Amino acid sequence: MQDTATLSAERLMPGVISYETPRVADDYCRWDDSGSWLLGYPFLPLALGLDELPGAHLVDLGCGPGDLTCWIADRHPIRTTAVDASAAMLDLARSQHPHPAVDYRLSLDNGMPFLDDGCADAAMASFLFTCIDDRKLMQILVDEVARVLHPGGRFTILMPNPDQVHDAAFEGFHRGEPGVRYRSGDTLPVRLRREDGSWASITNTYWARETFQEVLAEAGFTGPTTELTPLLADAYGVADPALIASRPWTAERERPPFILITATR
Repeated sequence: MQDTATLSAERLMPGVISYETPRVADDYCRWDDSGSWLLGYPFLPLALGLDELPGAHLVDLGCGPGDLTCWIADRHPIRTTAVDASAAMLDLARSQHPHPAVDYRLSLDNGMPFLDDGCADAAMASFLFTCIDDRKLMQILVDEVARVLHPGGRFTILMPNPDQVHDAAFEGFHRGEPGVRYRSGDTLPVRLRREDGSWASITNTYWARETFQEVLAEAGFTGPTTELTPLLADAYGVADPALIASRPWTAERERPPFILITATR
């Protein structure tokens, strides 16, 4: 049988990517995610202020295979409800990244009925909205996050930087096409390198930062909103030193590949 990592991108992932089949979920786990671990994931606890929230309840919306969820749980004395719409992803999370402080749950009709109103201290969504091509669905999900957060709770969205979209070539991924101007809700091509050196070609949704501001405001996030766009220089003392030293990270020195938008309930 042909190995998942060698399947053609066209056969594996046509259109805006969905992780609901085991084959696609498994291929996701083979992607080279080093750029996210350098300038994305390690900045989430900082944006959420988890060091100031011992014993907090964190909601991880779109948790995927659970590697980030467990990385955070290992470093902070919190409990996490990790939610995903993909049963295949949750199967991977439970088998590969079990954690006593993490409860993996399947979302139901884009909601979290297993969580009470105002029960969470913080929430995050990592690269979730690139996989959603419907603004109404985005609003439903953010509304649900607002429901489960108590007043004063923070919600951080980690996304590709919308300013870096015109053939943005970073370590491990290329995003967009030269000379193309994307509007919020447009689809755009993305090439992602797998750990074996092969490449996957997928399609994501482009969302402008203004769209996130609108959606958050409509959901009732009335507190201050902050944005963080880390560069390589910001990774020192935050990301793994061995990862920093492992590659030249040429583009990442001057162009921030990701953005973290944090809003307060």
